[in-house]
Amino acid sequence: MVKGFFRSIWTFLQHLLERILIAFWRRAAPIKVAEPGYSTVLADNLQMHMNLVMPLADQTAVGRARAAQAIAANIDELFTGLNNVGTVHFARFDLIGGNLCMYSVFDGDFRAYIRDFICVFGSVFDSLLGLVADPPPSPSALNPEAFIDWIHRHDSFQIPRDLTSLFPEEKNLENLSRDLVLLLDEKPNVQLGRFSGYPGVSVAQIRHGAGLGW
Repeated sequence: MVKGFFRSIWTFLQHLLERILIAFWRRAAPIKVAEPGYSTVLADNLQMHMNLVMPLADQTAVGRARAAQAIAANIDELFTGLNNVGTVHFARFDLIGGNLCMYSVFDGDFRAYIRDFICVFGSVFDSLLGLVADPPPSPSALNPEAFIDWIHRHDSFQIPRDLTSLFPEEKNLENLSRDLVLLLDEKPNVQLGRFSGYPGVSVAQIRHGAGLGW
């Protein structure tokens, strides 16, 4: 019991010292991250990722159960909408911790994807956003730019393979560990890497090959 007490005290002090150190770094040597921004991909055969993480307003088991029920009640409309968008390779909805998440892989431009998203099944998605902590202006059809900005802010930050490209102003490579700590303190949800075990084929190419047209 005594060992457990001192272990708890030591863990608390470690976390406190970490917070103090991060606060010091943020003031003494703030980072400037190269934000990826919106994708403006013109080619229709490049697969893009969206990792949408939406904190729930009620993160208890009851709140998470409500979110699960809401997804289940609308799953057919959501999947039909995603199919009708026409550029989505796959998508899934998850509950992770206190977050409602939507992960998808799509072709082309981010803004075009979200605009199609709004047009095809925005009203269904609007009903789900009543469960999240900081929903965008509703309805999305009347506030498309605000909705796109909101989605972008909640899309997990995607860390590139070359960490140095994240910090264009960092000249001392030994400081990358510090910079990464500050980045992850600011952005808790990140994509660390992705792998595709098959050649990328776009929805456009599949439709063309099947003679369906675009």
